[in-house]
Amino acid sequence: MSDTITAIAKVYPKPGKKDALAALLIKMADAVRQHEPGCLLYRAHEPQGGGDVFVCYEHYGSKEAFESHRTAPHLAEFRAQLKELIARPNEVEFYTALTK
Repeated sequence: MSDTITAIAKVYPKPGKKDALAALLIKMADAVRQHEPGCLLYRAHEPQGGGDVFVCYEHYGSKEAFESHRTAPHLAEFRAQLKELIARPNEVEFYTALTK
């Protein structure tokens, strides 16, 4: 087993806010990649067939890296903006890798 943490989140935009939410998710991913070396992968996805949901895939090298992400000051402004764009709370699941 690995001590990495994977988080998968579903993010639902408010009606008419999908494009704004997509742009914000892209900015958040860029900020994480620039400021969080312990984050191995941070990507937002949209359904190929359309739909009003985004899936964010995050992979952290350790529990400490994930905790650093959760408290990162560079994400505070993004999180405030996110609240204005989402229709409901994000659905988040956490996973631990079985292999390296």
